Order: sequence, then structure tokens, then C-alpha cells
Amino acid sequence: MKKLGLLSLLILLSFSAFAQKQKIIALSNYDYKKFHFGMALNFGFYNLVNDYTNDFLNNDDVLSIETDGDLGLGVSFILPDLRLNDRLNYRHILTVKTIQRNINYRFSPDYDGPSEVTQNVESWFVESGHHLKYRADRINNQRAFIFFGPNIGIDMASEKDVLDENIFKLNRINFALEIGAGWDFYFEYFKFAPQIKYSYGLKNLIVEDGTIFTSPLEGFYSRGLQISFTFE
Repeated sequence: MKKLGLLSLLILLSFSAFAQKQKIIALSNYDYKKFHFGMALNFGFYNLVNDYTNDFLNNDDVLSIETDGDLGLGVSFILPDLRLNDRLNYRHILTVKTIQRNINYRFSPDYDGPSEVTQNVESWFVESGHHLKYRADRINNQRAFIFFGPNIGIDMASEKDVLDENIFKLNRINFALEIGAGWDFYFEYFKFAPQIKYSYGLKNLIVEDGTIFTSPLEGFYSRGLQISFTFE
């Protein structure tokens, strides 16, 4: 009986020590710094939403236009994260990412050309995001957050000014609104934060060049869902 009591006491002491160890606060002064920097790896699914012209249904040549979304890869740099108060931070996010979109056209049997055509549009974006980050209370070494703000992107691979009717062109500049959420995890030497973000494009990306590929379209607008792994 004494042995059982001693064993129980040892177990309780071990559990108590373990629990205390778990409650050690990592980077206890981190959230009180005026600013800090970081980087992120991004994986996203991006697409284009098309707006048809009013007379699209009367078009005798083009039967349908469909876009295939594509996975995109990128890297971001936080330059910087600026503390405004206990809840709010301002973040400037500089991102470089690559996206390829496929636009599929299906033509009528009477069209003088192929029945189906796929236009491949590859983009290399340099983006500047400006977010307000709202943080919940910190619980031990975790803290939830949400963020929102505008994003300005420049497509460095845009062929907007190329005089070739066989190339599908998109505008070089894009404006979008972004909203997302994530979770901060504090470790001894750094903070890790997985997050998810939705991007809603506001700018019409169509380049009106008078070709059969753009004439049925009123506009193309970007949409994106991105997962990021941030290290700060």
C-alpha cells in the first residue's frame, strides 16, 4: 500500500512538473515590440471569373468560355509588422508568386477554325499587400487572428502590348481586397503562423484587342484562395 501511495505521489509530481513546463511562456515580450519582420511560403488556388457581353448569347461562333484554376506558388516578406496597440497590427506584405491559368473556348461547327482552343496565360506577380491584423487574447503560446486589406499586383510576365492575335492578353495591374484568418504559435526562438486568405479582384483584366477571344467578354476578374506558412 505504501509503495502504491509512493508511486501515485511520483506520478502526480511528474504530471505537475510536466504541466508547469507546458505553461512556460515563449517569447513573452514578442507582442510588445514596436515592429518585426518575417517571411512566408504560399500555396494557392487561383481562377478568373468572366463577365459576358450583353450580346454573347447571339454570338454564332463562340459556344462557351471556361477557365481552369491553377495552383500557384509564392514567397512573401513582411516588411514590416507594425504594432498599433494591444489588438491591432499593420502589416506590409511583399509577395512574388507564379500562376498559370487555362482559358478554354468551344466554337460552333460553323466556325471557320478549330472546334476547341485553350489559351494558356502565365503570370509572375509582384504584389504589395496592406493589412490590418486583429489579434485575440493570447492563451499560453497560442493566439488567433484575422486580417483584411487591399492588395496591388503587377504581372511582370504580362503580354498586354504584344501585337499578336493568337496571344490572350491580361492587364498588367490588378487590385484586390483580401480577408483571412490564422493562428500564431509561439516557440522559443520564433513564431509560426499558418493562415488562409481569400482574394477578391476588383479590376477588369481584359485587354480589348478586337479578337474572337475577347469580343464576347465584358471582363475577367481574379479570385484566389491561399494558404500560407509564416515564420517571424
